[in-house]
Amino acid sequence: MYRRGLLKTALQLMLLLAWGCGEAGPDRSFDLAATASAEALEPQAERCARHDLLASVCFICGPGLRDPGRLWCSEHDRYEDRCFLCHPELEDPERLWCSEHGLYEDECFLCHPDLRGSAQPRAAADAGLHCREHDLPESECGNCHPELAAGLEPGASLKIRFESARSAALAGVQTGTPRVEPGPAGGSFLARVSWDENRYARVTPLAQGVLREVSADVGQPVSRGQRLATLSSPEVAELKSAYLAARAEEKLKLAVLSREQGLVAQQISAQQELEQAQAEHEVARSRAAAARQKLLDHGLGESAIGHLEDGGTPSSELHVVSPLDGTIVDRDAVVGESVERGDALFRVARLDSMWLELSVPESEVSQLAPGQEVVVTFDRHPGLEARGRVTWVGSSIDPETRMVEARAEVANPDRMLRHGMFGRARIDSQRSSWALWIPADAVQHVDGHPFVFARLADDLFELRKVAIGGSAGGRVAVTAGLQPEDEIVVAHSFILKSELLKSRLGAGCVDH
Repeated sequence: MYRRGLLKTALQLMLLLAWGCGEAGPDRSFDLAATASAEALEPQAERCARHDLLASVCFICGPGLRDPGRLWCSEHDRYEDRCFLCHPELEDPERLWCSEHGLYEDECFLCHPDLRGSAQPRAAADAGLHCREHDLPESECGNCHPELAAGLEPGASLKIRFESARSAALAGVQTGTPRVEPGPAGGSFLARVSWDENRYARVTPLAQGVLREVSADVGQPVSRGQRLATLSSPEVAELKSAYLAARAEEKLKLAVLSREQGLVAQQISAQQELEQAQAEHEVARSRAAAARQKLLDHGLGESAIGHLEDGGTPSSELHVVSPLDGTIVDRDAVVGESVERGDALFRVARLDSMWLELSVPESEVSQLAPGQEVVVTFDRHPGLEARGRVTWVGSSIDPETRMVEARAEVANPDRMLRHGMFGRARIDSQRSSWALWIPADAVQHVDGHPFVFARLADDLFELRKVAIGGSAGGRVAVTAGLQPEDEIVVAHSFILKSELLKSRLGAGCVDH
């Protein structure tokens, strides 16, 4: 045991020497016995191959396990406030250091499971860290932390520093200021007319059977509950018979219960027999109620069930009815055809209101909001115009077309709009007074968000998030995040974006 302890101490000294030279330590140097209790709880769990740890606790390999309030040094695989290669001024020589996991021993819960949950977050320390390589606060250094860009609001920024004051000029970076001009008019978007699915129904049979009669056709107006077709269904006949049998049983048990109540009142029958009769009646009543519900679930109305109770025969007839007022816009019902439950025999729609399915370019989606009025026109139908309001704007962008889906509801009192028509929809609003216009090439997208680069010094630029309005003639209108006096990159802005994303390719902070 003594020799084993000496060996472990020697290994730790070697790691400390390697650390002082700025080299990464070996992949494995922690004591397995220290994590034996955690390992025993999850012996079959997935493991981190690099550190031979449970994947559920290895925050080095699992970004989702890290403290969200602390910056991460991706160059050296540890928290920034524990990276003494980048911040040697933070090192505490009085505390033991775990070189395997980049933490002090008294907070390393991977080596010491008993510490799990006791470590205090150090988000406040991150705010005061300074990046010596780029001479910027760590929380603002886009060179080291491009991942922070996604969480910025319009107007907020990160900073990018070049290696020298001449780097940007040699790369051909050119700057300019936004132009203050009248803002864009309401956007114009591709629109497709479709049924209003809030007033649309696929009419299906609720049981298997054979169509015996079809009493409605395409183009016919129908009202809710109107019969559209009739089919013969052995399943329905069985359900009707089962219901009549259950009702007969319920009536019988009720008569027995009444008789027992009278006998008990005369002290002829025992209380136990009365309780038995009550239980049997309750069971019979429940069975009859369940059989009745099955008939309702298969489309039989209250009147049909009442007729059956009044002496009707348990026929196999089942009516298919319209669930709403509207017009039949499609029919797939043929007499003599065998149909299954769920087959669409008819489609019924309200035609006095239609939907417009809008395809909005990513750069113009900020112009659109629920409640705005839209006007739609059709190139193939000159003079035809319809008005409506936006009811929904999608929250995702199609990765292939870079379009956002939106929807508007338009009135169709004259029935001139037809499902499948294509047109152009525009926002029916007044032109905004002024806007800041910049070249479209000045905008770069990072993690799906629009940014511009503002010049602060010859070697220092600001990655600033903006909100984009309309576009025209190779220019875009910025609605938030920019000021008229800002000097922004208008040509070769992709050079700045490449500088920002270098650290994602392993070219971030370097050893000092």
